[in-house]
Parts: sequence; structure tokens; C-alpha cells
Amino acid sequence: MADKMEDLFDDNDIRTYTRGDILTGRVVQVTDQAILVDIGYKSEGILPWSELAPFRQGKELKEGDELEVLVTYIDEDEGTVYISEKKALRERVFSLLEEAYRKGLPVKGTIEEEVKGAGYHVNLHGMRAFLPGSHLGNDLPASIKKLRGREVDFIILELDRWEGNLVVSHKRYLQMLEEKRKEELFSKLKVGQVLEGTIKSIVDFGIFVDIGGFEGLVHRTEISWKDVPVPPNTYKVGQKIKVKVLDFDKEQGRISLSIKRLRPNPWEGVAERYPVGTKVKGKVVSVTDFGAFVELEPDLEGLVHISELAWGYPEDPREVVKEGDEVEVVVLGCNEKEHRISLSIKRALPDPWEKVEEKYPEGAVVRGKVTKLVDFGAFVELEPGVEALLHISEMSWDRITHPSQVVKEGDEIEAKVLKSDSNKRKIRLSLRELQEDPWHKFLEQYSINDIVTGKITEIKHFGAFMQITPEVEGLIHVSEISDERISTPHEVLRVGDEVTARIIGINDEKRQVRLSMRNLQPEIPLELLNREAGHETLTLRERLKEKGF
Repeated sequence: MADKMEDLFDDNDIRTYTRGDILTGRVVQVTDQAILVDIGYKSEGILPWSELAPFRQGKELKEGDELEVLVTYIDEDEGTVYISEKKALRERVFSLLEEAYRKGLPVKGTIEEEVKGAGYHVNLHGMRAFLPGSHLGNDLPASIKKLRGREVDFIILELDRWEGNLVVSHKRYLQMLEEKRKEELFSKLKVGQVLEGTIKSIVDFGIFVDIGGFEGLVHRTEISWKDVPVPPNTYKVGQKIKVKVLDFDKEQGRISLSIKRLRPNPWEGVAERYPVGTKVKGKVVSVTDFGAFVELEPDLEGLVHISELAWGYPEDPREVVKEGDEVEVVVLGCNEKEHRISLSIKRALPDPWEKVEEKYPEGAVVRGKVTKLVDFGAFVELEPGVEALLHISEMSWDRITHPSQVVKEGDEIEAKVLKSDSNKRKIRLSLRELQEDPWHKFLEQYSINDIVTGKITEIKHFGAFMQITPEVEGLIHVSEISDERISTPHEVLRVGDEVTARIIGINDEKRQVRLSMRNLQPEIPLELLNREAGHETLTLRERLKEKGF
């Protein structure tokens, strides 16, 4: 009977296997020693408990369960086959990993433990892989407490089936994503395209904007139609902005963007919009030492030079305007090519010099404030925008060498108008005209032949000056100093010497007095003496004095 049963089977009906084959079997019996699996062989395959796949640990097996196993050993003599689910899983996983390795495809794995000073252990579908610390990627924390159990995408760097060596990189995966995003982005980019992006960083030379996983640069010259040395502080990291694509280079990985080109160029046709003489309103956006910039429209600014800020003479523009002020200006000039507009604030205001002759006629006594001292005099502000000159020669009847001897900056003074000229924008003042003329006082007190006493104040090679009154000096010519012949006054006189002299000449027009130390007695004509003989001496002297002797 047995022979008849054996005759029913052909050799082709019994499957033959070799070591390393992977096949599917069905559990037929579970014992304490092993699991018997029907694999279509003449005898069941023996699966030791230790060769179960890791995911089976702790789970119940029953008859009829299907398993994928690998043939590990065949005993031809005994007719037994040993199998392993764990090795089958390993081979299957390695096959998948090899394919991913060859094609550069990402795989998922779970970070399990840290390798001190080196990296981390990663579980790839039951296979242990090594993640170097340098390949963690900048989007993950380095702490194992935060990484343990975390599922992460990787690219396989090294794979050796026989050695069981697996090295992975999350950093390379991030680079792959960036390359993919870059490829997708550049395939869709077009010059002139308007995109929305996020500001990633701001540097002195421009703004980097993320426009979909890749950063483009808005150079500082493309931020605004006006020249800005650095990006304005109105732009912040994380801010959403719209930009226009100017150019791009896929090979170099560069994208040039613009913010200003989303708006029309305000300098085009500016001369037509703002002809010379036009009066417009604007906002002061910055103040410098030389003037103020006024915004007429977005990105369009004109300069008000310090000389055009006010009818007065400010030394610092900040005395007149400040940032944020709304002002009215007059257009003085437009240069579309050089992007320049000249403006004036003072010309939008009434000119205080228009009727200056009426307000400050010649001879009028006015009050003003000394604003500035110079060697030749002082400037006096009569009203905002109107300054008059008080020349040093008009400060005092006394001889002075510098204006500070009479006035100082900030003084409020009263003066007489000598001349007003609105065309030349000049007013001349005098202080001494309001004072008593010491020359007239001198003429009332002294005449020719009078004897005077005073100190020598100055010595020149041609003579010496003597103080007659506090305001009037007289000249003693070198020939009138001594009866003896002298070559220089220094032979006889010193500054500070007190001397007596006779007035021998008075020039009213030039306000000059000539003195003599040689002959203190007046020279009286003989016929005058004879004519006056018989009169008392005192009367004679008085009458001679009246006649100019």
C-alpha cells in the first residue's frame, strides 16, 4: 500500500529549496521548543522561537497564521529544514533599503539612543543604523531626551548587507528637499513675476526674502526709488512683503528681487508735475546740517537748503524744522536725470524785505538783537528775516578796535537807521548817532592857541598823539616837539608822558587837531597889539582868542 502511495508522487510535486530562499508558510503546530511551519516541503520547517521577528515578541501564535520566513539550513539526511522569520524580515528590509540607497530615496526611521560624542542609533524597520552627529540637521534638537522615539526622514549614506553596516543622514535629506524646492521654484520663475515672500534676514546691502523655500535678494538700491544707504527700519524679519523678480540664475542659485519696481518711478515726468515756482505741501522726513529733505510723494524727496529754510539766517536747520513737520514749499528747480529737486520754505512766506524802506526809514530809531559779531561790526536782527549791519565805525565816537568793546551777541540795542535798501537787502545802523558828538563838545571848549595838557597815547615816526579830552586826540608833529632838531619823537617822548602843548590848528571837516610843544605863546601880529594897546591884558587875551589867536 505504501509503495502504491509513493508511486502517486512525482519528484516535481515536492518543492526543493536552497539556503537563503524566502517563502511564505502556514503555522501547523506550536510547541515549547519551536514552531512548525508548512512551507510545501516534504517536512515542516522548524522555526525556533529566537528566530521570530522582533514585532512578534510577546504576541500569541496560532495554527493557520501565515509567516514570511527564510531558509537557514537544510538537513538532507534527516529531511528537515530550519527557517527564520527574523532573517527573512532582515533580507526583505535590506532589499527595500538597497533600492532606496541606489535611487537616493528617503526612508523613515526612529531615533533610539545616543552614541556619546559620535551620534545616534536609529531603527530602520527593525534594522539598526548609525546617524553621525554632524548629519543631524539644523531643524532638530541635539538633546537625546527630545529626540528619543522621534520618527525622522533620512537618506542612506552607506549600506553593507553582509557587514550589516548602515549609515544615514537627516541633513542630506534636508538638502535634497531644498534642491527639490529649488528645482520646482526655478522651473516656475519668470522675470517680472510678482511674488509674496517672508523677510528672512536684513543686512547693510539689502534684504533676503524667502519666496518658497529659497531666498532671493532685494539689494538696497531696489528697495526704494530714493537712495537709501541701508534698508529702512520699517522692514522687520518675519514680515510678509511682495517682491518683483528682476533676474535669476539657476546654476548660481541666485534670485534678484525688487520692491521699488512694484510702484511707478516717481522721477519720470517730475519736471512736468512740479514746474519751477509751484507751491506744494510736503512732509519733513530728515534734517541734516546743510538743510532738510521734504517728501512730496512716496519715494520722491526734495532738498530745502539751509539758506532757503527761513528769511532769517539760521545756523542749524533744526532751529527751523523737525522731522514730521508738514510744510509748504516752492519748487526752485527739478533735475529728472540726476533725481534732484530744489525747494524753498522761505519763499512760500511773505518777504520781509519788500517794504523795508517804509518800516525802517532813514533817521528812524529802532530796536534789535545782536546776532553776530565780526571784525568790521555787528549784525542786528530787527525782525525774523531782516538783519541790519552796525559798522564798527558807527558804534562809538571813541576809537575802538573791535565790536566786542561796545556790544556782545544777544544784546538788545537801540540804534538809528542810516540807510535802508530793499533791492540790495541792506540796512545800516548807527549807535553813535544817538550819542552826543564829543567833537562838537570839544569845539565849544577849545580853539586855536589854547594851551592843553594830556598824556601821550601813541608815538609814530612822524609824530606823537596826545589825549586832549577822553574822546579827542591831537597830533604833535615831530617838527613841533622840540626847538632842537630831532629825527624821531622817541628821542624826547614816551607813551604815558604828560605834556603841555598849544593848539595850532583845527580841521573841522576831518576832525583833526594839530598841537605844538615848541612855542606855547601865541604869535600876535604887531599892528593888532598897537591897535589894542591901552586895553587891559585880560581883555586883550580874550579878544585875541575870539579872533583865533
